[in-house]
Amino acid sequence: MFTVFTIVLYAVTGILTVWSIVETIRNRPAGKALLAGAAFLLLLLIVQLILSIATFGSTHDVDPLLYFGYIITAILVMALAGFWAFAELSRWGPGVLAAAGLTVVVMIERLDQIWQ
Repeated sequence: MFTVFTIVLYAVTGILTVWSIVETIRNRPAGKALLAGAAFLLLLLIVQLILSIATFGSTHDVDPLLYFGYIITAILVMALAGFWAFAELSRWGPGVLAAAGLTVVVMIERLDQIWQ
């Protein structure tokens, strides 16, 4: 994949996950800033999908179904978690974002392994 972009994805996902955990512990619903962070991560994942499509022909031995399955699943997980956090007005909205963040971190690592 793209080393610098992967590091940025890790950083944004980690910050969002920790922030969501803190908001869950503080018993607060997801605010506009937290939802904006989730939307930013979703945007970065879409950019990663576009970059992957653009550079996919130059890769070697990458299973397209496996790779794009992971990236599309990560996008769907963040989109659904963001919608759920927006709709859930209890502390479990950020809890869902935290769980999605942990899931996306694992998926980013797996995407990097598949790409290399």
